[in-house]
Amino acid sequence: MVYANAINNMQNAKELLDKVKSVKMNAKTLKNEKTKGIISGTFIGLGGGLLLGMAKNYNLVNSAIVGALFGALITQLLLPKNDENEDE
Repeated sequence: MVYANAINNMQNAKELLDKVKSVKMNAKTLKNEKTKGIISGTFIGLGGGLLLGMAKNYNLVNSAIVGALFGALITQLLLPKNDENEDE
């Protein structure tokens, strides 16, 4: 009887650990996808800033930096928010 209870407890613990592991993996995946999206938006903004700077004869470095900042900001606003409690 004691042996059966020990085996049952081990199975319950394994199921609990599997559930925690899957939740943690999903949270990391969402954070990774959001980070990739922000980086992509930054590079798109950088390219747009360079093109605008070349077309208007502005300083290319300043145009690229401002474009990258706008790209990151717009991407941050457009991407879905993840719940801060999921990270814990």
